Amino acid sequence: MARLSLIFCLLATHLSFSQPANVSLEDKNHTLDERYYLMKSNSQTFQDYKVIKEYVLDGVWKIMVDSIKAQRAQLTQSHEAIMQLEGKLQAVELTLKKEREASAQIVFDSTHITLVGISFEKSTFITLMTFLIAGFVLAIVFMAGKMKLMRTTMKEKVVIADLISHEYEEFKRRALDKQTKLSRELQNERNKLEELKLR
Repeated sequence: MARLSLIFCLLATHLSFSQPANVSLEDKNHTLDERYYLMKSNSQTFQDYKVIKEYVLDGVWKIMVDSIKAQRAQLTQSHEAIMQLEGKLQAVELTLKKEREASAQIVFDSTHITLVGISFEKSTFITLMTFLIAGFVLAIVFMAGKMKLMRTTMKEKVVIADLISHEYEEFKRRALDKQTKLSRELQNERNKLEELKLR
């Protein structure tokens, strides 16, 4: 019984000198750690134990649950914001990738020429076209030289053919003259024979 009265006296003394716990604990500016230390410091001590009023403990618990809910809501909002940012980041990365591909295509198109479905670098194309044009020019020069040589040869052959034709005509005329002369001589001889027979 003496113990009980001692506890009662201690509690009464503590209650009379301590400030109300709910006033300092319900201040919205305190963190959970500060609230815990305020609750601990405003509570009564009995031997090694702390005696905390139930409404103070309930208040601290409610504030702690509200803080956890607020932190979870904030965490959910943060996750949603992160997901939105990741979506935007993926969209930006996709846009950047498309722009890089378009830029690479523009660079490729500016340095390459496509001919008959085959892509060439401009320097290679210019070199190839230079060789092709030079080849065509050489072929034309070669063909022109060959044509000139053929024309000269043809002229020579025409001249030779004319000479041969002229010689042939001359030979033919001489042969005809010879034949005519021989025919006359033959006719003269026949005539002479006829005259001899008639005599």
